[in-house]
Amino acid sequence: MKASTLAIELLSNVGTRVEHSRAVAHQATFILPILNAPWNSTILDAAWLHDIGYSPSVISTGFHHLDGARWLKSHGWPTEVCRLVAWHTRAGTEAKLRHLITKLSTEFPQPPDMVQAALTWADLTSSPTGNLCEAENRIAEILKRYSPKTVVHKAISVNTRSLLMDVKLIKTKLNTV
Repeated sequence: MKASTLAIELLSNVGTRVEHSRAVAHQATFILPILNAPWNSTILDAAWLHDIGYSPSVISTGFHHLDGARWLKSHGWPTEVCRLVAWHTRAGTEAKLRHLITKLSTEFPQPPDMVQAALTWADLTSSPTGNLCEAENRIAEILKRYSPKTVVHKAISVNTRSLLMDVKLIKTKLNTV
């Protein structure tokens, strides 16, 4: 099954996740020239599938990165796609806050920094409704949507500087291609 078809199937009843995933995949098309194999052949699938852990049929721990990656692995998706889904948008901090970092890092080795930054850029330049946006605005939207007491809010707060550095790195790389 194609990643886009699967994402639409799993996320069609989860708010605007399909629209967001479509935009992330669109952004990922611009990244292909700056990535090496095997990542340039898997980033589009990972972009479509990065949020499937929000699907009620996929949720197990409540940590969408890990839940999505585990589901994909159990359904035979390539290791690189699973790793990207597991670690997208600096998932390590949230995993630590949820006491799942050992499971995350044991089950899915981190992808290279450049690849993680590429998916972060695609994710943070795509609004929840599928429009393109500035990363600063996207981060502000996430912080507003989640209560300061939630692990998502805490993780994004801790990671804001690193997330923006990832976005800047990819913008710089794209301007040199």
